[in-house]
Amino acid sequence: MTTVPLTAPPGDDTANPAEAVLPEPAGPRRATPVGLVELSERVVESVLNRCPWLYRAVEIFLAACTVVCLIAIATRRSPLPLLPIPLFGVTYLLLRRLRTAETRAHRFRWSMLTALAAMTGFYLVSVVGRWVS
Repeated sequence: MTTVPLTAPPGDDTANPAEAVLPEPAGPRRATPVGLVELSERVVESVLNRCPWLYRAVEIFLAACTVVCLIAIATRRSPLPLLPIPLFGVTYLLLRRLRTAETRAHRFRWSMLTALAAMTGFYLVSVVGRWVS
């Protein structure tokens, strides 16, 4: 009669725990990320899949920033607050492309371009604020 150690997986009748064979996990195995780009693609995809409201929130935020720039024209009496508005428009167009992207790589690229355009627009808002004041 053989004794089965408590650490052996179910169905393994080996007496020596060192000889115990772990069963293969059921289901398809996911490939491990090869590099930083693939890991970033996975992170972006999971965030976009978990937060479907994110697109609408960014659209509302861009609209609010555009309205603030338009109000700043009247209060500052200067056309300089118009500078970030084209970048906010480009950000909106890139956001629309991001919404229709189908592959993980395209989603990553469009999200990076969207973030870059938005950050550049916000940077211009701060620069214009310093110029006008």
